[in-house]
Amino acid sequence: MWLAFIASVLVAGAMAPTPTEQLSGVTYRSSKPLAALQKCLTENLTEVGEVVAVRSDAETTTLVLRNIPDGPMTIDLAPPKVTVTSKLTPHTRHLIKACL
Repeated sequence: MWLAFIASVLVAGAMAPTPTEQLSGVTYRSSKPLAALQKCLTENLTEVGEVVAVRSDAETTTLVLRNIPDGPMTIDLAPPKVTVTSKLTPHTRHLIKACL
């Protein structure tokens, strides 16, 4: 019986998502105003793909990084919070942190 339990735990562990798949919903803090965050992130992320900004209201903007191999990535800017609401593309983490 224990052998079956251990085997099922090992199988479940092997099917666990990789760390990059778990990196959605990452939130950062920034003291910069919305306009400065949007400008910096747009400039940095255009090195990777096309950036489109959608302003929801006066205090929130969503950036969409498109045309990248890993699929689109979305970032909500609502200072002091900067939240990656989709899967975080690993090669963009340093570009985001540089703007905080």
